[in-house]
Amino acid sequence: MTQQADSAPRNPPDMWSFEALYAAPPVLNGETLRAALADRLGAADLISDGDTILLALPGYCVDYSDRASVPCEVAIILADRAVEHGEYADALQQTWDWPEKEAALAQCRHSVLVSEFLGRGLPAEDRMEILQAVMHVLIENGGIAAISQTNAGYLINPQRYTESHARGYVYYGLLNIRFFNISNQPGDMLMDSLGLSAFGVPDVQCHFRAIDPAEMSAYLYNTAVYLLQHGDVIADGHTLSSIDEHSQWPCQHEDALIAPERVVLDVNPGAGFAAGNRD
Repeated sequence: MTQQADSAPRNPPDMWSFEALYAAPPVLNGETLRAALADRLGAADLISDGDTILLALPGYCVDYSDRASVPCEVAIILADRAVEHGEYADALQQTWDWPEKEAALAQCRHSVLVSEFLGRGLPAEDRMEILQAVMHVLIENGGIAAISQTNAGYLINPQRYTESHARGYVYYGLLNIRFFNISNQPGDMLMDSLGLSAFGVPDVQCHFRAIDPAEMSAYLYNTAVYLLQHGDVIADGHTLSSIDEHSQWPCQHEDALIAPERVVLDVNPGAGFAAGNRD
């Protein structure tokens, strides 16, 4: 598929990337990875091998003003330094579905940075497909103890990743729902998604009180998946059904309350439940 690079969404997409973390030195062969990726995406060309493996995907092309049909590329780069565990403190704090996350990270000594190149002009669904395929290929290649999902700010258990996809949860690994207590406002909570801005759509946030965080997490996750599927289609002033479906919650685009800086879709749960300056 070829996409015009100038057909940008309102929220310009970011480059996706992640880190594969290993206990032992990783064994990465460019031709092996090329063949495995081609099995999933139809075609792949090996551009370079060694400590930097570069793979081109001729089935996923972007037209630029000075050049037509430029293939998206995937860079797989062996880091030249040991893993610094302290760099993953925030990711550990926002990883909710992996009780053994600290033990897994503690054994990691080596990392491989994986990122797209020349791919941001592709449709979001193509970019998600490529990211997920690359994750699967590297996990199946062996040795990964954890994945640091850079755009989504959390750690992924490789086994849970493959099991979730086998059960049909195809968006697992693309986004995370974060949770924050507001220290100077007892009872106030903030939850947001992280990871959607990589695909040119806004993350979603809610500043609330007196709602079960588990219910809010599922609600925001489902809303985030809807945005990944349909794009930035919820306009300011439009509403979403509440968690109990008995009321409507208005939405508007705002600057995110919690870093990183980005525009998010803020959901206002209304009187009795909204926190901050809302009522």
